[in-house]
Amino acid sequence: MSATLTLSTTASGPASEQVQAAIFDCDGLLFDSESVWLAMLADFHARHGMAGADLAPLTGLASDAAAEAVLARLIDADHPRAAGSQARLRCELQAEFDADYSARLAAGVPQMPGAAALITALAARVPVAVASNGRRADVRMMLTASGLAEHITRVCTVEDVAAGKPAPDLYFAAARALGVDPAACIAFEDSPVGSQAATAAGMIVTGVNPDVGVELTCRHRLTSLQHVRVSGVPADITHHGAGQEA
Repeated sequence: MSATLTLSTTASGPASEQVQAAIFDCDGLLFDSESVWLAMLADFHARHGMAGADLAPLTGLASDAAAEAVLARLIDADHPRAAGSQARLRCELQAEFDADYSARLAAGVPQMPGAAALITALAARVPVAVASNGRRADVRMMLTASGLAEHITRVCTVEDVAAGKPAPDLYFAAARALGVDPAACIAFEDSPVGSQAATAAGMIVTGVNPDVGVELTCRHRLTSLQHVRVSGVPADITHHGAGQEA
């Protein structure tokens, strides 16, 4: 199976892509879970006397990488919690982040506009995978609760690879699981680290983020998944909203 993608919102005008699979990020793209992640980190920083800290560098990171980054901040701030073993504290921070984030997700997370319609339409035509820096239990919970799981061929999470995004491992793993050459896959990403990972894997990357200030490494850029239309067999996917080529 294959799909012809017509992108009509790039800065250079309409563009056409031929693909054999679609791979989606999860947090911040399919679900409004990135805001949950950042709220959790904001609360952590506030509890540790670092209210107002810049959270942008932590966007899209896996919990182990976030723990490493926050550990460095605690050390720089000469926080009492950083007085002991750094290795032990790093593990404690990751476990704390994982537990708090999962608890917040369990309370319910809304889907991003256009996510369900796009995945449903695509899945009828080409295999669809999710490649996420999140933990499998969290990703599965959101996909199952939303009903999207039945349309997803494969789910690859940070537990499946040696290195999470921005390394390309997750996207290579997803393409391999689908049995499709990475160059024949379109990847949808909303974060800098995710778009870097998909680009490094050699995929056709479409960045999706309403904030034009967020720099994405991508061939095409949209502000919402609502700007993707699927029609025809094989699929004819048309990007029709406001966007720009990155």
